[in-house]
Amino acid sequence: MKYKDEDPDNLGGLGGMLPAEVLKMLNELLEQMHRTGHINQGSKIEVVYVASGGQHVETQINIGAHPNEGSEEPTSVTPPPEAMARAVERTMAQGYWWASTAWAVVYRVYQMKGYTGGIRQFVREVKEWPWQKKPIFPCNYDSVQKPIVGGKLMRTIDKWKDDGAMEQMQKLGQALFDLLN
Repeated sequence: MKYKDEDPDNLGGLGGMLPAEVLKMLNELLEQMHRTGHINQGSKIEVVYVASGGQHVETQINIGAHPNEGSEEPTSVTPPPEAMARAVERTMAQGYWWASTAWAVVYRVYQMKGYTGGIRQFVREVKEWPWQKKPIFPCNYDSVQKPIVGGKLMRTIDKWKDDGAMEQMQKLGQALFDLLN
């Protein structure tokens, strides 16, 4: 094998450690970097860990959480489920939606507005939102996770297109953000 990435047993010196041990070590390192000033106040760090065999272990670490990195607008209180449901219904009615993957945009905007839950929790919560009209596209784990893992929605909405997101994702994100303000 030419590259260490091609060797599934090579974990860069972490071989033999349990995923929980790796995540604990990573959390300690990030906290140390924050204390020493290597991570700026207001930074947000998200970690998606995939264990061997494709087992997905999800964690999210927020340090001085300010998900609107580079934005002048402060993070607001997380919108209640009613506000999220109304914003989703309105953007659907306005034609911003194109597929189930639009839920990834809702999840990211919700994070920007202060939501700290993981993808699975978000999907469970969406099913309990007080809908006036049933969503035209179902919200499921894959529809949220796949676009998020691609990294195209990680920065502020105005940078999504530069990061490779579809223009319609950026338009939906901005519409949701505006409705929630």
